[in-house]
Amino acid sequence: MPRRIDTEARTAAIAEASLRVLERDGLAGLSVRGVAAEAGIAAASLRRAFATQHALREYCLQLIEDRVTARVAALELTGRALVEGLLMQLLPLDNERRLELVAQVQLGVLSLTDSGLRPAAVRLSEAVDRACHAALQILAEAGQLHRDRDPEYEAQRLRALLDGIAMNGLWSGELPAESPMLGMLARHLDALAKP
Repeated sequence: MPRRIDTEARTAAIAEASLRVLERDGLAGLSVRGVAAEAGIAAASLRRAFATQHALREYCLQLIEDRVTARVAALELTGRALVEGLLMQLLPLDNERRLELVAQVQLGVLSLTDSGLRPAAVRLSEAVDRACHAALQILAEAGQLHRDRDPEYEAQRLRALLDGIAMNGLWSGELPAESPMLGMLARHLDALAKP
């Protein structure tokens, strides 16, 4: 009797392998052969799950969003602690988050010249924007956003700060918990409560 293949598990394993390949080898390594070897499957199995390289790249961007969303949903925090926990999921504070950010940057750069990939990259970027808006809403509800602050402007400013901290973390390899950059984020959040 033929063996049943759990296509969802295989798809997830391929996408996870793709993220590792992107981090280690960059876009040049994101080939059918390279990803199949990393996932420990035959190239034909990879092609059954992702008929094109484009489909695989899109799925990688969706996987990043899904993983971050799941981590945020698991946070059992409120107020400022929830905001900090939410924002920390977007920074390269460990190997998993670093891998996601490297893949996001690699695929984001590719999307600048690959119009087919651009919508998926924009969706992921918009998810980060929504996270920043959610952070400001949580702070407002907790009484930690001064009434004179413009939430839309502050969400954009928070996004810019997060992007800078994230890129700094990539260049330094990983952001340690005591990073001055994380202190800058904490001071920024403190300042939002003041006029």
